[in-house]
Amino acid sequence: MAYLSITELNKALLSQLETEKERAKYLLQFEVTTRITIENLTPKAQAVIGDIGLPFTGDDAQQVIKDARAWLQEKAA
Repeated sequence: MAYLSITELNKALLSQLETEKERAKYLLQFEVTTRITIENLTPKAQAVIGDIGLPFTGDDAQQVIKDARAWLQEKAA
């Protein structure tokens, strides 16, 4: 499945959504990637959509992405 890249306009629209469920559904259309973050001086992969950080970190970037998407799907249900 091809996902979209998030833009400033998309972020503005996201901020107008009122419920967690609406925001999760909206975010599911965008690509989840990772960036390196530091936890206790240890590099970790953090799930992100563009520059929006998601609350998932770990050593395996692919697992972090899977966990973040599963969390968004759960919140969107």
